[in-house]
Amino acid sequence: MMRNQHNIISLSQHTASGTMSIDLENSVCPGFAPAKTIKLRYRIPSGIQKAYHPNPGRRYGGTNRTAYLPNNEEGILLLQRLKYAWTHGLTFTVGYSITNKRDDCVTWATIPHKTRLDGGEYGFPDPIYIQNCNQCLDDLLLP
Repeated sequence: MMRNQHNIISLSQHTASGTMSIDLENSVCPGFAPAKTIKLRYRIPSGIQKAYHPNPGRRYGGTNRTAYLPNNEEGILLLQRLKYAWTHGLTFTVGYSITNKRDDCVTWATIPHKTRLDGGEYGFPDPIYIQNCNQCLDDLLLP
């Protein structure tokens, strides 16, 4: 494990559904200068749907996703909440993928993530992302 000046630990957490890795990047998070960037990587392998999925017994396609946060006080607090959501199975779901136009895919659940550092709807800079994401987590009654 590695700690930085903000006491973030670089780690991998494993759940039944996959792996969440957290790394620190040297690049500035757009819109949050001089804060650097926290990189979250999610790896979820393909598998067989469980009883709580839409089509139990059917295969689902896995995914690899990357998301970003600013490495500042607000970003670190949000990271703790996103780690909680991950360990409680609230980050992804199995269902219809709008991107792939297919059923039985791992997709983002309701918690928004920023997946780009070069702007756009899913990217930084976004001055209200942390507020919006925290509101979503509040709505889910997450600590």
